[in-house]
Amino acid sequence: MPLVPPPPIPHGNIPTAPTSPLPPIAPPDPLRKPYHMMDLLRQTMMSKTGGYITRRLHVPQEVWSQGGAKLTNIPEKIRVVEVLSSALEELQSWSVEYFGAGNVSSGMAMGIGSIGKKEAEAWAMRLEEFSSVCDGVVGNFGKKLGVGEGFVTKKTSGVTSWGGRLTRQFDKLTNGKNLDSPAMYVQGLAKLFNQAQILDEHTGAISCQPIAPLYEAFPPDIRLALEVKLKRASEFFAKVVLTFVIRDMALLLDKYVKKCEKWLAE
Repeated sequence: MPLVPPPPIPHGNIPTAPTSPLPPIAPPDPLRKPYHMMDLLRQTMMSKTGGYITRRLHVPQEVWSQGGAKLTNIPEKIRVVEVLSSALEELQSWSVEYFGAGNVSSGMAMGIGSIGKKEAEAWAMRLEEFSSVCDGVVGNFGKKLGVGEGFVTKKTSGVTSWGGRLTRQFDKLTNGKNLDSPAMYVQGLAKLFNQAQILDEHTGAISCQPIAPLYEAFPPDIRLALEVKLKRASEFFAKVVLTFVIRDMALLLDKYVKKCEKWLAE
């Protein structure tokens, strides 16, 4: 009886050597590293070739779009991503209003006059509002998603009352959307990771030596308060968002590797 060769593997499913460039070196400032990681993760989702998240780990784009992977609590994660994305969109608008359009960290922002105490206080208030969003996310979803360990939420009446507002905002933002769609989850993450770079820009501007001119003009006490708020935002993304995203990526990578092993066995 003649041997029958196995059916060919569809060309689109054959794993190939990565053609993505190696990742840039992470910034030395630990507060900027979460944003660096989010940017690398976004590349793996958006680029057809995927991308490296370390110099030794390449993540193909197909990892995020494969079927059959069972990720948990997708509706809750989509709600979190949507409300954070909305909050960052507002923060971006306020940044342009106070600092002008352009690169804040390099002092190239344009389109405004002088920046002083009034703008500094207003920007501090906007960052405090974003901090309340972070508190609301942890308070409403931290336990279910198993994230937020080490991220201490502020025990104030304002944050407590904000929980109800947060729930209403979730419902408004996600009304009519399929909250159990992994594809929507990944698309939302890519958008969120791109929007979060505005926080990296401001973190770099205030922490670099010498301080970016736009921040140097602020009174020292307000500048210190801004540093604290930007630090808290970085910790939130590290201990909450990246925790569940990297956990999901590990599950998807495991599923993808098993598929590759099956293809090789055939």
